Amino acid sequence: MILGVFAIFRRTTHGAAAWIDFSYPEILGLIGFAYFSVALLYVSTRRWLWAPVAWFVALTTLCTLSTAHLLHLPRHYLLYYWPLGAGDSSSVVMAGIVTSIIFLGKHRWQKLHQRMWMALGFAVVTLAAAWMLAPLGISKIRATPTWCLASVGASVLCFMLLYWICDVMGITRWAFFAKPAGENTLLTYLLPDIYAYLTAFVGFTYLDRYFQAGASGVLGAVVFTFAILAVSAALTRMQIRLQL
Repeated sequence: MILGVFAIFRRTTHGAAAWIDFSYPEILGLIGFAYFSVALLYVSTRRWLWAPVAWFVALTTLCTLSTAHLLHLPRHYLLYYWPLGAGDSSSVVMAGIVTSIIFLGKHRWQKLHQRMWMALGFAVVTLAAAWMLAPLGISKIRATPTWCLASVGASVLCFMLLYWICDVMGITRWAFFAKPAGENTLLTYLLPDIYAYLTAFVGFTYLDRYFQAGASGVLGAVVFTFAILAVSAALTRMQIRLQL
């Protein structure tokens, strides 16, 4: 079936029909390359406790130099022989390993308050670095170091809070609304794209016109998120799943 899909696939580019373009792996491929490259780095140096921190600094430096155009890396086919890319996605994944080691690693900082202080310090440092590198831009599309570092810092702070509430205090019932995203992650992830294509097809532009920015934009994003979770929950109950 996969070979058949590859054989019949066609797309339009510059007004002409074309086959699959392997030069860019899209978001799921980029995530795969990031996990693969970080796994290579981590597994080869996992005996050294501070190795993930050093790798995180190195990858962030690579991202910074690339964004500042001080280091010119070829695009597209680069990932097939240099899966680290410009260091952006890989730095975020490596930050996850650092956070996991802080909370779950076997080191001399075993007490909860010690782990919390270490995580807080990591978050503060990444947020401070994000602020200092802001002149290079804050863009997810360009994967600037500030976007990566700010995402890491915010994620670590959120993880600290969730770790305290869920793992330490054992309070988990409140998170029922997020259960569909955990049980059927890929479907939940792709539902907004399906919505975008369907609304573009029928010409529905209400949300785009009235919920673009400011307080209304935040409200629209919150309502849209809960709507997607509700649809995902309904589809999951209907045994409709997407899995890799």
